[in-house]
Amino acid sequence: GKAAAGKAAAGKAAAGKAAGGAGTGSGGLVSELISPLALPAPSVAVLAGCHHLMLVDGELLGDPMDKAAVGAVGWSYALEGLCVSRAPSRRGSLRLLQRFAFASSLKRSSTVVEVESLDGAAPPPQQRLRALCKGAPETVRELLGRVPEGYDAAYLHHAQQGKRVLALAYKMLPQLQPQEARSLSREAVESELTFAGFLVLHCPAKSESAGVLAALSSSSHGLQMITGDQMLTAAHAAAQLRLITKPPLLLAALPPTEGAVGGGAAGTALRWESFGGGGSDGGAIAQHVGCVAGTSGSAA
Repeated sequence: GKAAAGKAAAGKAAAGKAAGGAGTGSGGLVSELISPLALPAPSVAVLAGCHHLMLVDGELLGDPMDKAAVGAVGWSYALEGLCVSRAPSRRGSLRLLQRFAFASSLKRSSTVVEVESLDGAAPPPQQRLRALCKGAPETVRELLGRVPEGYDAAYLHHAQQGKRVLALAYKMLPQLQPQEARSLSREAVESELTFAGFLVLHCPAKSESAGVLAALSSSSHGLQMITGDQMLTAAHAAAQLRLITKPPLLLAALPPTEGAVGGGAAGTALRWESFGGGGSDGGAIAQHVGCVAGTSGSAA
């Protein structure tokens, strides 16, 4: 697919590799997709500098999604710890000072960078050092100083279409020197962040996957999906691959103030929800397939 991005009316949007397309959201954010080359500078900095790519014997190694995101905004990992953009209208460079790796328990990664130039100009001194973060929208939400209106609706819109969605965030570190920034704790980096948009990625199944799964099913194998993706994304992929033929019900945790049918560990309230949203008492579970979130992933 072509690179695209989720556009935000408040809190600007971020880039991703998506099939294009558009949709409407609600509240302060909209879920229209835009070109990553049209992104505002703060969003570009997060995509260009929040990753764990590395060069080994001249070969770029790392998560394919990180490679796609960095390339989509016209940047590259030029030298160890140095990211650059040589696009005539958006030249820039930044140095990675510290990295906090992605952890499945946290569902996010973060970095501390020094921005030397962005969009062809050196930033003001108080904007050179930045903390950058990228991760699951529901996790990054808790780290924001202010959550934009419509945040949940915007990312759920794309997840329900089978897209992989990551939230982007950052904050300036105006009072620090580079050496001080290198010694920041993860807790200090990942707090009071500013929302920079959603990274929306289109990751289609391999062309042979559906046929292989059908052959396994016809030979009396039981098939289940275990994935770290968001539940809506997992349910959509399972339906596309014919892993499920019944409508999915999602077992979701409710805020403490809401009531629920059943209960979870440590007093967590749970509710069955339909794929498009809305509660269910679970009485028709025989006509559905369950999608249940675990502690570090999802199972459909």
